[in-house]
Amino acid sequence: MSLRVQETYLGWRELSHMKDCARPVWSVDVRDDESYRSSYGGVAERYSCPNEGCDHGGSYPRTTVRLVCLSCHVVHLISGESGRSRTVTTKSTGFGEPPRKISGLYVWPGEVWPWTDEPREFLVTWTRPSRLQVSDVVGEIFEGRGPRGGRQFSAVALPNPNGAYGITGIRWSRSEEGFNSCAAAAKWIAAQVPEIGESK
Repeated sequence: MSLRVQETYLGWRELSHMKDCARPVWSVDVRDDESYRSSYGGVAERYSCPNEGCDHGGSYPRTTVRLVCLSCHVVHLISGESGRSRTVTTKSTGFGEPPRKISGLYVWPGEVWPWTDEPREFLVTWTRPSRLQVSDVVGEIFEGRGPRGGRQFSAVALPNPNGAYGITGIRWSRSEEGFNSCAAAAKWIAAQVPEIGESK
């Protein structure tokens, strides 16, 4: 299970407590069990599939996450067919780590490379909100390898729904490669953002 930096920070929704909750704290538990597929009428039937390669059966492993607030008594139940789960640190995912301030911008780390302790992508914002939204983002930085195998960074800037750069998620108006550091890529993004560039 690997998340790109946009997936690490964007598109998440915060689960809500009651409006007058005095102590908004979640108690979180996870339950794994076996569940059974049913027909439209709710009756469990023998599962059949015309595809000979189908590995589905009449049952499947289910994971349910329960979040309970003992103060306002709200309960959120999230359930679905089990996928993979893992336990890691904020350093390895990026989320929960503080951003670095470079050239007036905030550079938020993504997941680290499996073979190093360094993030492979960064999301760049011009403010430091408590929860990132697409409207906060002004650029993205990627680490890769140059022609001789050394570290090299590329950057995209200025979100634009019709931008020429980007495959999924945010599309971008500008792109540049060949930076020798994350800081150099961030400085290039700062020069593309009018509010930042004019203050330098």
